[in-house]
Amino acid sequence: MGCAEIIAIGSELLLAGVAETNSLYLADELLKIGIEVRYKTVVGDQPKDIEGALRVALGRAHLVVTTGGLGPTRDDVTRKAVARVTGRRLVLHDETLQAITERLTARNRSVTAEQATQALVPMRAQVIPNPVGTAPGFFITRNERALLCLPGVPSEITRMVPEGILSLLEPIAGEAARGAVLHRRLRTFGLMESEVDARLKDLDVAGPSVEIGLQAGDLGVDVLLTVRARHAESAEAVLKRIERAVRDRVGDHLYAAGSQSMDGVVAMKLRSKGLTVAVAESCTGGLISQRLTSVPGSSAYFDCGFVLYTNRAKVDVLNVPDSLLRAKGAVSGEVAMAMAEGARARSGTDLGLAVTGIAGPSGGTKEKPVGLVYLALADKRRAVCRSHLFSGDREGIRRRASQAALDLLRRYLSGKPIE
Repeated sequence: MGCAEIIAIGSELLLAGVAETNSLYLADELLKIGIEVRYKTVVGDQPKDIEGALRVALGRAHLVVTTGGLGPTRDDVTRKAVARVTGRRLVLHDETLQAITERLTARNRSVTAEQATQALVPMRAQVIPNPVGTAPGFFITRNERALLCLPGVPSEITRMVPEGILSLLEPIAGEAARGAVLHRRLRTFGLMESEVDARLKDLDVAGPSVEIGLQAGDLGVDVLLTVRARHAESAEAVLKRIERAVRDRVGDHLYAAGSQSMDGVVAMKLRSKGLTVAVAESCTGGLISQRLTSVPGSSAYFDCGFVLYTNRAKVDVLNVPDSLLRAKGAVSGEVAMAMAEGARARSGTDLGLAVTGIAGPSGGTKEKPVGLVYLALADKRRAVCRSHLFSGDREGIRRRASQAALDLLRRYLSGKPIE
């Protein structure tokens, strides 16, 4: 079975805080046509480093896809590196130069020598037009290997791939598709990675054709299933069997599959039941409200959100008893339930969801350390409360708290026990 490698090019991708997302999109799109990505590489803008990455990739993958380094600036050196590795000199592609000229002229800009370099492609390469940018892609086949070079702007790649690149790769896909590879992501919350691993460690995976991986993050632990088989039908049957077994092992902690999010799952359940919710937030600063309203059509179930960091605000806005705050403290289960009940009563919604806690890095005590969070959910009959002690930095604690709050709401809407 053929495999692919993606090389993301750009020194900025090696800096903290800069996410590389093109490979995630490309891996999903390639898998749809039967090409499995086995390797990913990120390399800076040094020509020798790019050449080295290309030689390694072409030695182990049937298809190599590069992103980035095709623009007009001095650090855009991918085309030169490709020319040296493949032994093909760069030539001017007249149609591309004309397209660049027309695009820049429409913006009242002139074509500079730097802009024109984007029309240089390796000899005998197939040029791939870029409908939304100036830098085209190009495709080369060499010694039973294929090399696809794309620009690095994500919005350009997401237009170029479905509009012609997938059909260009059909011959390679046909070779790879002699076997089938299926992936499935199952999303859990409320279990640590070690706990998920313990539940799945003795699972019968039907030999080396099945792989089970775990990916832990602030929003829970994802179970990644990969099944390889000679035929798609066989792979699908094995995948369904393994998925059922995983679901049985993790139980109510599984909240979604595939690209579904906790936000989307909760939104769907609220909408299907015709219920409305108001949110009162202290340590999360509006994050829960933001997540609930990130789903289109959220006005059908989300009424309002209250962000209340001081005791005075909790008293004045939600009628939390001042005596309760003095007796129990703002970070307590009793205050969380009063906030949830106050949010529901003030807004007239079916449900009130509340969170209060200590996100840090300061403010913790021995009795109430940083990471302590209380969540509460109130309907017209009663209020329930859960407590958590999250680890991590301030943003990690806030994200975990927001996920836990939505999980509390999910369980209520599903009729599942609230632990």
